[in-house]
Amino acid sequence: MTRQSTKMSSKFKVRAYCSSRQCDYVHPDDVIQAINSETSYALAQLYNESSSKPSCPKCGEAMAFYSHSVIEEPWLP
Repeated sequence: MTRQSTKMSSKFKVRAYCSSRQCDYVHPDDVIQAINSETSYALAQLYNESSSKPSCPKCGEAMAFYSHSVIEEPWLP
């Protein structure tokens, strides 16, 4: 008897957006892909605490970072 393997392709990422309330810029690409949700959350916190953040290309304010997860569960319809 062989057992079918199910592959989970979950993705844990850090994304960026402008921290200004007047600007609606969201960076179109992921900043980094992490190995798990804890790592993506910790990296987003680390980037947000950094004193040298990249500037928004639209308005020039500092960018803010957040963790984002895409969970794919093959056993659900």
